[in-house]
Amino acid sequence: MARTATPLASHGVLRTTSVDAARASVSDSLAPHRLTPVGRGEGFRALHNAVDLDGLSLHFIDYATEVEVAVDGLDFQLVQIPLAGRTTIGGVVAVPGTAAVTPVGRSLRMHYSAGNPRLMVRVAVPLLRDRAAVARATCPAGGTTLDLTRGAGRCWRGLVDLLLVDLERPDGLAAHPAAAASLRLALVDGLVAGLADPGPEPATPAESVVRRAARLLEEHCAEPLGTPDVAEAVHLSVWALQAGFRAHLGCTPTAYLRRVRLERVRESLSDGSAASVTDAALRWGVPHLGRLAGDYRAAFGESPSDTLRRSR
Repeated sequence: MARTATPLASHGVLRTTSVDAARASVSDSLAPHRLTPVGRGEGFRALHNAVDLDGLSLHFIDYATEVEVAVDGLDFQLVQIPLAGRTTIGGVVAVPGTAAVTPVGRSLRMHYSAGNPRLMVRVAVPLLRDRAAVARATCPAGGTTLDLTRGAGRCWRGLVDLLLVDLERPDGLAAHPAAAASLRLALVDGLVAGLADPGPEPATPAESVVRRAARLLEEHCAEPLGTPDVAEAVHLSVWALQAGFRAHLGCTPTAYLRRVRLERVRESLSDGSAASVTDAALRWGVPHLGRLAGDYRAAFGESPSDTLRRSR
């Protein structure tokens, strides 16, 4: 089905170059948040279209430039569908063909690349729970992606398009209360079905990608690095990165980073460049000094202080 150039074009809410005005508009329609253009914010142009269907609303948002959004928690289920560019929410990455299902009630930082127009489907939690109960399915927890290119996810995306087209017609089905209620329930039921569809087992990432992630851990081991940071850098989900490490390196990314840090601590103690065990630990980002001695002895068969004494 062909899509309109600008979804919900006849339901405009805001068009502005003001970051403050955009923040206020989206806060009123969705949730209070902090909106920050990345860099100088040149080219910021906010476009916000929206329709409310009683417990469910559809939004089209485009900021034109790269931005970050921080929220203290959402009290509704939000499904974000990138039409271009890249959306990153914690360790979840969505690109065209996927949708990001945002966790409820959790503080989040969202990053949107430049040229990232997107559709958002907002569903009230009571409505979602009711329809999940009808389907005898688990209520979606969020923090995941939905494949829109196959199976139930693809059909649900088609329902979204159907509703978008209908909402542009003054005499469409959504103009009739009974039909509008049916469309609303169909969209929520389709979302529940799509998220309940496990789909095929995700493919294990290529070894070359995992090795690239391992190099990132080695090169940045002194920094406060987390698995979601590395997953985003190599364009994988957190699940895929963990699966790749287990398949190709026999450990998790966290365990690999811990080992790298221990080796760097040992090098600093052995070559005399560290004045103390604490100095070496802090230099290489070891976060738990209390665990260092035990992990070090398990890895190298001696304590950090033994290594330091031998170097003097």
